[in-house]
Amino acid sequence: MVVYISNIKYILEEYLKDCKKLAIMGVGNIIKGDDGVGIVFINDLIKSLNFPEENLNNTEINKIQDKLLFLNCGVVPENFTAVLKTEKPSHIIIVDAALMGEEVGTIKIINPEDIVTTGFSTHALPMSIIVKYIRHHIDTDILIIGIEPEQIELGAPLSKTIYDKNIEFTKMMTEIINSFLDEK
Repeated sequence: MVVYISNIKYILEEYLKDCKKLAIMGVGNIIKGDDGVGIVFINDLIKSLNFPEENLNNTEINKIQDKLLFLNCGVVPENFTAVLKTEKPSHIIIVDAALMGEEVGTIKIINPEDIVTTGFSTHALPMSIIVKYIRHHIDTDILIIGIEPEQIELGAPLSKTIYDKNIEFTKMMTEIINSFLDEK
């Protein structure tokens, strides 16, 4: 199922309706062009939310109001499973570049059961194994958001297409998260 940015806001708002604690995981490699979009997204999202500096530790893990957890996972999301087991989020969103055979910049919600057909090329462990492991240890709802990259060559910067899509997606997620925090 392809979900474009115009539809994704509604889906995410519905997804978060019964959410008690949300973890957002950005995954990727920033030295491989668009593969770093998950990391850039997490960093931009944290900046756009304007949390007081004392609430942020500016490392890979940022926790806000015991309701929101930002994880900058790099290429090793499996290294953050202990944090997830400790925090026990009711909902997890994973954002990563994904080779889906779609138009560049397409944002697609990927069913965790279907991730074996999607290319997440820079991870030490396959995303399917990570999702199975998380689900085995935590009663959580997982949503994977893939963004079709344009370039993933070593040393390439984020492409303009993906940079622009990230800005649009970050603005939308900022609204959703502000609403989520206001409701809780």
